[in-house]
Amino acid sequence: MRIVMVKGFSKTGKTTTVTSLVKELRRRGYSVGTVKDIHYQGFAMDQPGTDTYKHAQAGAVRVAALGERETDLLFSRRMELDALLKYYKEDFVILEGDSGADCPVILTGKTEEDLEPKMSERVVAISGLIAEERKTYKGLPVIHCFKEVKKLADLVEKVTKEKQEEADVVLTIDGVEIPMVPFVKDTLKNVVVGAVKALDGYEEGKEIRICVRG
Repeated sequence: MRIVMVKGFSKTGKTTTVTSLVKELRRRGYSVGTVKDIHYQGFAMDQPGTDTYKHAQAGAVRVAALGERETDLLFSRRMELDALLKYYKEDFVILEGDSGADCPVILTGKTEEDLEPKMSERVVAISGLIAEERKTYKGLPVIHCFKEVKKLADLVEKVTKEKQEEADVVLTIDGVEIPMVPFVKDTLKNVVVGAVKALDGYEEGKEIRICVRG
């Protein structure tokens, strides 16, 4: 799974950038999932009075609504991103909004003043309304999500692949990569390396691969 985040202030082109990327990545044959991080106070998809709302109020931690054209899973809490991503099996997941994930970021803005407060070392490109006026910003490419969507998708493919290759600990279950926080990665690495260090054939810096079938 390859993850990229699109973040920026409201009304700067986040959703337009996300939907343009989804369409182009799908055109290239990838499966794509999205996560919308909503910070509006009091936001809830389910509303008082519905049957599913009553289920949750009665104490159900997880409620599923099976409709003719969709299935909705409702949790009575905000989930951590790592836990949420376990439900995704797509090639790419695009996060809209600042969820704090450690992944490449596309920053959107109308003006330079929009960009600086949200700038970080994870930002790999700028998009949004400012792309009508600029081509670069502080050494980063400013890419128009309509006119240059192929260029934007090329960059996303490149940086997410590099991010995957940087990971020194990768956990997959049935072929699906499971996201891990740094603490879990470090713990898993230390346990595995510590267990195999004394075995014949161990060489420092070499890849260790373990397959466990439950």
